Amino acid sequence: HTFLCLFSGISPAFVHALSWKMTDSDDLEDFVQRVPSAMGRLPSMPPDPLPDLSPGTFDVVILGSGVSTAVPMLAHILSGKCCEGTGMRKLDGINVCREAMDNWDSPNKRFNVSLLLRFQKPEGGRTHIIMVDAGKTMRQAVLKTFPGLDADSIDALLLTHGHADAILGLDDLRDLQVSEQVWEGGVMLGYQPRSGSGPIRIISNGDTIQRVREAFPYICGGIDFVRPGVLRRRVTWVELEEVDDNAAIDVLGFPIKFFPVWHGGTYVSLGFAFGCKALCDPNAPADAVPTQRCPLIFISDVKEVPPDTMAWLERVAKAGIDLLIVDALKRTSHSTHFSLDEALDFLRHLRPKKALLVGMSSCELGDHDEVNQELIKLRETEGLDVQLSYDGMRLQTRKY
Repeated sequence: HTFLCLFSGISPAFVHALSWKMTDSDDLEDFVQRVPSAMGRLPSMPPDPLPDLSPGTFDVVILGSGVSTAVPMLAHILSGKCCEGTGMRKLDGINVCREAMDNWDSPNKRFNVSLLLRFQKPEGGRTHIIMVDAGKTMRQAVLKTFPGLDADSIDALLLTHGHADAILGLDDLRDLQVSEQVWEGGVMLGYQPRSGSGPIRIISNGDTIQRVREAFPYICGGIDFVRPGVLRRRVTWVELEEVDDNAAIDVLGFPIKFFPVWHGGTYVSLGFAFGCKALCDPNAPADAVPTQRCPLIFISDVKEVPPDTMAWLERVAKAGIDLLIVDALKRTSHSTHFSLDEALDFLRHLRPKKALLVGMSSCELGDHDEVNQELIKLRETEGLDVQLSYDGMRLQTRKY
């Protein structure tokens, strides 16, 4: 890496992205490429365009993979120290945080956990986008990732729970809702969403929707319309949808199954099963094994899985889980999140084809590449294919 950077003028971030492909592509075929960001700033080496979706498929981008404080952690940078060492080559979290601060594209730079799903309906048409969570770092994550996706808006937002790292970016949704000025008789009347779009759907359970109303009354209260569909001010126009913890819905035809997990005590955070029509079939027996594999399960904030949810996940696992993304904060126990060992035990139990970890801290876990070198050994010893995710990670296109 050092040789290439010194003698070729290529940025360290670009070299790191290349090395990921060269060293891990054979083993991790689902993890196709990092969404271009630093590479996009190299005029001599423009990023390859992302492949278009075909009808009836979806893909996934990790917008954020980190703890609620994000990484680098303010306390570590400002104090010049961290709370505990990891025994890894970079010794402790302060070096992880410093590396993340110095390198915009470092895999150690972790925004609040967030996911982006792009899908195309079976009949074709434009690409639709669903975001999961919009936390404190949502704006930075969008600036880093959306340009490489040629994306400028979203259709819906799913919220896992009502904490700051899941909802405090909602104010910036106004910039993910492309508006056009409306003029009449030389006078600008107001704003309307781009043709063919409407309000952004915000979907979650009752407790989380209530928290959104309390935190953002100016978004959730009465919006001032000049006339139907035309807003007087350019504010976020949202449509709040309250669902049950175990709801099965579709968003523009894309199937999503909700399920509850406990994020400390019995505080509910929602998990999601994406792209599996069998799990959303209202006529399927409640205790039946699904008739198809589940392409993706996502659990961002969990300390304990309720018995009913675990029984359901075990039935899903019997049919097969292609990719499971789950919380793993640190190496030692925590009151509201899985530790690394707890996450690995959970994965051993459900045995997905592949797994990714999210919600990672810095000093409490370690350097991204070094931890992944630890985890890669589990494939050899246990057949468990698990790695840390990173911000901007793009996952393989899948059918739904």
